[in-house]
This record gives sequence, structure tokens and C-alpha cells, in this order.
Amino acid sequence: MPPRVAILPPVPVPYREPLFRALSERGHVTPHVIYLSATQPGWDQPSGWFSEAEGYGSEVLSAWQRQRAGRAPMSVTRGLGGALRAARPDCVVSWEYGPATLRALAWTRRRRVPLLVFSELTPWSEDGLSSLQRRVHRLLAPRVQGFIVASSQGAERLRSLGVDPGRVEVALQSIDIAPVAPAGERPAGPVRILAVGRLVPDKNLDALIAAFGEAGFGEGEAELEIRGTGPLEDELRAHAEGLGLPVRFPGPAPPGELGSVYAASHALALVSTYEPFGVTLREGAAAGLPLIASRRAGAVGDVAVDGENAIVVDPEDRGQIAAALRRLVREPELRERLAAGSRAVTERHPPEADVEAWERAILRVSKGPRGQTP
Repeated sequence: MPPRVAILPPVPVPYREPLFRALSERGHVTPHVIYLSATQPGWDQPSGWFSEAEGYGSEVLSAWQRQRAGRAPMSVTRGLGGALRAARPDCVVSWEYGPATLRALAWTRRRRVPLLVFSELTPWSEDGLSSLQRRVHRLLAPRVQGFIVASSQGAERLRSLGVDPGRVEVALQSIDIAPVAPAGERPAGPVRILAVGRLVPDKNLDALIAAFGEAGFGEGEAELEIRGTGPLEDELRAHAEGLGLPVRFPGPAPPGELGSVYAASHALALVSTYEPFGVTLREGAAAGLPLIASRRAGAVGDVAVDGENAIVVDPEDRGQIAAALRRLVREPELRERLAAGSRAVTERHPPEADVEAWERAILRVSKGPRGQTP
């Protein structure tokens, strides 16, 4: 029988659903997903955005959560030990280095069950970590049996912590590619630059709006559409209106409507100052869009490749952002070349490869004493 794996993600989110369903359907491992909470209050997403788990074994626990503006909340989950006992896993995969992972480490060590850690953190994440957090990460790294990281940059960070690359699998942050795949010609009219994300400081949308204004577009030449919700919405609207810019705020796009949102756009911009991965970059590439990508996004180098499908910018250099916007709006040949690059990048990174990376990580550590006959 395939090994049983308990997977401990923070909350059910739509872009991970295809991964968990595929793990279940392929049958090489038997996943049981234990969500640590149903939602994350203060994460600036509408309640309906959090997905319903379908197609794999799962359960949802409750948690005490302390909100952090613009970031995932600090969370302490209730009932994790009991859920793990009931799941009887041959392997556990936990998220990052917080309280749930520390509890999973204690639980797995007592029962000689291997523990893997999934991490989105990159070298750019270091500045946002306290000295205590960095120390915990270094102490934890040699005590778990392996890692699954969401990007090549994540693997680079683990190397800096002294982790043997043989203990690391890169599985890009998953998305559902089919709904956003390119379909037909882009619409006529102004060149539409799309930004998708929560309206929080890390997304650096005030700089994107200002750079759009500095690009000096003529009337009807370009427009900016910002899709999302969050505490900065009123401030960003006022900023755009004060500059007299054609910036639209239609609100967040439900997962089922994302395909039409990408299809109606000509390019995607993500200029975050903090972005462990940047799911929208993978979606934009899958939609065949040219990208403007912050160099601090974890997806850069994997699905946002400078010169192939993306113009990579320093998010703190507004002039660079404005220049990238100008080029994409005024150089249709560049847009077409980078769009073709996005299609090629997506072909190089099919979702099946990410599922296989998860399977390799789980099967490798599940061949210990418990895993001989899982």
C-alpha cells in the first residue's frame, strides 16, 4: 500500500486544490490534508475565496489567531495531536517553521515518523525575520527529514542554512492552469496592465500607480486594472484619482472568473516589496501574458524569467517600473515575444512535475523503519 501522509497547510486555498487532488488520484501516496483553520481573519481575502476541499481526504481544525496587518496571522491550532493520531501517517508535511511545525516535530520524533517542511521563504525573506526566528530555522533544519520548497530561490535559502540539496525538492507553488490558459486574441483598445493581489503595503501598489503616471501615456493608450481587496483600497483609489489616471478597481476576481480577467489583459505587473512566491506570476505566465516582476518575488527565475517572459525590476526603483510599463505598452513586438516566452515557461513547468516532486520527497523519507511496509 502507498504511504499515508498527513499534510498540514494553514487554510484551504483554491490554488492548492489541484495539487492535493492529483496526489490522491495518482495513488503513489495517500494524502490526508489537515487544515489548521478554515480561514485566516485579517488576511484581506473575502470569506468565499477560501476553498472547499474536494477529491481527497481532509479535515479542518480550529485555531486561535492573532492578526498581523497584511500578513498571515500567527496561529495556534487546537486538536492537532489528536488529528495526527487518527490519521496514523507514515510521513507528515508541515508548513514553514511556526507552532504547528514545532508540535508536529515533537509528535513525529516520539513516534519515529519522518517530518518534511514545506517552505516558500527565499533569501529575500531574511530581512523580515527576527533573530529568534532565524535561530529557530537553523536549529530546526537538521532535525527534519527533508524539505519541499516553492521555488529555486527557496532551495538557495536552505543551502545557506547548510541543508544538503539532496534533502530538498522544488515543487513550484501550485495553480489550476486550465482556467487561465490562453484563449483567442487579446482585446483591442488601450493596453491593459493587470495587477492581482491583496491591497496591502507589501504589494507596493502605490508605487505601481505612481510609476504608471510617470510613464507618460497619452489618452486611451493604456489603463491599469487592480484586482483585489484590502485595507488600502480607499487610499489607492484616492491616489489614482488625484493623479487623474485610468486605474480601475473592480474588486477581487472569484477563482472561477480569473480566466476571463487574464484573457482581457495585455500584461501582468507584480512589484511587491515582499513576495515569497507570487502565484499571480505563475497564473499570468499560464495565461500567456508578458510579465513585470519584482526581483523579490520567489517565482523569479522559475516562472518569471528576465528577458524570456518577464522584465524584472527593483520594486523600490519607481523609474525602473515606469520604464518597464512604457516598453510593454509601446513595443507590441516585445509584448508578443515575452508572451511566447510565458507559454514556453509554462510548458517547462507543468503541474505534473510539482506533484512528482511532492511524491519523491514523501516516498524517499517513507522508506525508513515504518515505511518498509506502509
